[in-house]
Amino acid sequence: MSIKEDAYRYAVKNAFEHAGKSEIGPLIGKLKALHKDTPVPELMPVAIEVVKKVNGMTSKEIEEAFNGFQEGYELKPKPEREGLPELDWADKEKVITRYAPNPNGPFHLGNARAAYLSYAYAEKYGGKFILRFEDTDPKIKKPIDNPEKVFREDLTWLGIKIGKVFFASDRMETYYSYMRKLLEQGNAYVCKCESESWRELIKQKKACEHREQPSEVQLKEFEKMVSNELKEGQAVLRIKTDLEHKDTSVRDWWLARIVDNPDNPRIKGTYHVWPSYMFQSGIDDHEMGITFILRGQEHSQNQTKQEFLYNYLKWDYPNAVHFGRLKIGEMVLSTSKIKEGIENEEYTDWDDIRLGTIKALRRRGFKPEALHKIIIDSGLTTSDANISMEKMGAYNKELIQEEAERTTYIIDPIKLEVHLPEAIDAEKEGEKFSLEQGIQEFMISESAIKKIKDSVFRLRNIGNVKVENKEGLLLNGQFVGKETTGKQVVQWLRETMDLELLLPNGQKEVGAIEKKNLKKGQYLYLEKKGYCIIDSIDEGRPKAWFCHE
Repeated sequence: MSIKEDAYRYAVKNAFEHAGKSEIGPLIGKLKALHKDTPVPELMPVAIEVVKKVNGMTSKEIEEAFNGFQEGYELKPKPEREGLPELDWADKEKVITRYAPNPNGPFHLGNARAAYLSYAYAEKYGGKFILRFEDTDPKIKKPIDNPEKVFREDLTWLGIKIGKVFFASDRMETYYSYMRKLLEQGNAYVCKCESESWRELIKQKKACEHREQPSEVQLKEFEKMVSNELKEGQAVLRIKTDLEHKDTSVRDWWLARIVDNPDNPRIKGTYHVWPSYMFQSGIDDHEMGITFILRGQEHSQNQTKQEFLYNYLKWDYPNAVHFGRLKIGEMVLSTSKIKEGIENEEYTDWDDIRLGTIKALRRRGFKPEALHKIIIDSGLTTSDANISMEKMGAYNKELIQEEAERTTYIIDPIKLEVHLPEAIDAEKEGEKFSLEQGIQEFMISESAIKKIKDSVFRLRNIGNVKVENKEGLLLNGQFVGKETTGKQVVQWLRETMDLELLLPNGQKEVGAIEKKNLKKGQYLYLEKKGYCIIDSIDEGRPKAWFCHE
């Protein structure tokens, strides 16, 4: 198409999607992409002419023009995908998935993506879902106490039905048997090189002196590792891979290492040789019949590494997908950062309102269905997905707005006395009542009153009031009519109670609401503030956590 034709099509598209208004900037950007060899000074007059024409069209003309265009050039927005992407192989083999966390802390929304998608795919295709704790790092990522209870609570709340549960640390002898098998095959070796000198050899694509020693020698050295005759740092068990591989991390990656003083509460006997995550996970995926692995993009090289192991053992590698990281605004998702923050007393615990843990999101009032939608919407794309709190809030609002009780919320209440010349019918939060003639008391926002220039405002659902004074702890006002237009509306309360509100940044504020019988877990909609959930009522003043706007 000509430049002018393309300009017209995209100006119409721009106007159709933005309330009848087309803009020069987006149009020039699209024309530059479509006509790379045409300089901008030549595109500009065409764009100006077309935008002027389109902006002179009626909304009906714009809609008719847009609907008349054929598909192509990404002109019409693609319909949003609903539900999980299909698996083209699922009709040929069973879908058996697993969620395999390192239980060094409760899981967060980023982890929940792998957990929920794994479960959802198993459900979609009538398969199986396994929970497996990969707790074979007894030194750096030590397991938390009773991880099964912690994870069950979060996973169950998320809507995941847990079937079989495994702990990798219960399977140490299984890993040892495969280590010995690889050594017997000549596909693994015990490396006793100092770590820095070994790395230098690997960079140069050279084998270390231990790599080609006979199997019987390798097996004897391995038993020294197992008996702890060889100490931590003196030997590492490695798999033989491709020393020419472009990724140095793939070259002879480590299968197991020695830990002199392991810290794992499940271990009954004493094990000093601990498998790497890469080895343990690969073995367990095969032995447990896993056919579909869902994991983060940071693990995309796992398959390359583990295929050496699978080829040696003559196994078929499972289907696997890798997706980008899931981020939520400024929420902290890193388990190590959270642990450090708790230890430094920066965060109160794993359910601190500033965190993106499932515990924190649940306590903050998010529904599991809202998280399901976020996860499903994010799909299986390899790019990172940065989810805004506005989007999460919008999904959650759909679920809680019907049950949330609406109330006025004032953070700087001050008393206002108004003389009513006659009785007035009023309405407050859906309740109708009558205000008697004479002096009536209201609690209003001090800052709202100070912003009113002529001292006259409309007391919501009652009438217009003129304030006699704007200073002090008590304001006096005169009722000056029921006119409903032209005046600033001011919210009010009659019988008040304090509400302590914990904000997303960890700060607290105290405001006033209408007196109510509140219950823990109850949702409130604070007018002009947003949704919150009652967290506790047992300390005299109810406390709430802010959910979202």
